[in-house]
Amino acid sequence: MVPWYVYVLFVGGLVAVIKGGDWFVESAAWFAKKLGISEVIVGATVVSIGTTLPETMISSMAAFQGRGSVVLGTALGSILCNTGLILGLNHVVRPSVVRSKDTLVKMVVMAAALLVLAAISWNGSIDRRDSVILLSLFGVYIASNVWASKNAGPRTSEAMTRREVAQHAGYFVVGLALVVGGARIILDSGVLIARGFGISELVIAVTLFAVGSSLPEVVTSVTAALKGYPGLFLGNVIGANTLNVLMVTGFAGLVRPIQVDSQIVTMDIPIALGLMGIIAIPTFVTRRIGRTQGVIVFVSYLAYVIWLVMRG
Repeated sequence: MVPWYVYVLFVGGLVAVIKGGDWFVESAAWFAKKLGISEVIVGATVVSIGTTLPETMISSMAAFQGRGSVVLGTALGSILCNTGLILGLNHVVRPSVVRSKDTLVKMVVMAAALLVLAAISWNGSIDRRDSVILLSLFGVYIASNVWASKNAGPRTSEAMTRREVAQHAGYFVVGLALVVGGARIILDSGVLIARGFGISELVIAVTLFAVGSSLPEVVTSVTAALKGYPGLFLGNVIGANTLNVLMVTGFAGLVRPIQVDSQIVTMDIPIALGLMGIIAIPTFVTRRIGRTQGVIVFVSYLAYVIWLVMRG
């Protein structure tokens, strides 16, 4: 029997991670704006990195504790959640037209990142050399986004008062602390919940950890979709998926080599690629993501989660 306060700690950890990530991103974006850095660059770097901070911290701490199944389960679970739940459900409600070629390119990059992960984890482990490869690709990805955003043109810096600097610096530090502390609480309480119900840590990682740590992407994407910004919505989800592979797994593997559960390679990665293919392949032809695609990936994701939970 799992004590009630463990559930309270788990929820509290999620709240801390989400709110901390929000403060971290907002403060970083404020400094970028005041220093005259393009908002496009901020969106391609700070915001996309910030929304994957929860997954990064949970996975890195799991790696430090030697829980390899939690590391990849969280990263891949977030990718499945972003694709099946966020992209799927949003397109059930509102189909979107893909006007930007950049979005199509990012879909290809997202799939390529997963294929790289499958290749380096095929031997059953991700060592520090593999992690360096992933982080190098992460650097190239961010650099390419920054380079592409140069067309946005230069921006002028704005004056900052000492009070404003102190306030936003405080949000930056406290936000980062909440993300780190909350991630540790989520990991420890989540493992206790898993053991209490006789559920494997991998299942908990792919479901609870993944959905919980994906909430920043959920909030950002749903808001963008409701306000009629499909490009921003798609860019956020696709970017987060790519960073879950390159940044989250890369940093975690650098902390400590990861032992890869066979289910990751034989089941989770193929399903993630399949869901992405359902979204991406027709889109290259029709330049739109329709309601049918949304229904298929959403129902597929739900079926996969139910199968996981029943399998234990």
